[in-house]
Amino acid sequence: MINCRDLDGLLCDLVCGDLPPERQAHVDHHLSICPSCLAYVESYRLTIRLARQLPPSELPQPLQERLQTIWQQNAPGPAS
Repeated sequence: MINCRDLDGLLCDLVCGDLPPERQAHVDHHLSICPSCLAYVESYRLTIRLARQLPPSELPQPLQERLQTIWQQNAPGPAS
């Protein structure tokens, strides 16, 4: 079985669907008996859904330049 603290540590894997079946069963059981954790998980899922609806925004120019530099430094050279 898991407790509320355990569930918090599994939240990312839970919402991504990456929990092994046995662990998922433990989480489902906990959520069926803990209204606080159920509300927590649902609010987390809602936050993700709402964030995905936001329009994309431009990266700040300094960040774009830094990423470009990193990409260029790590790009493979021409094949020999």
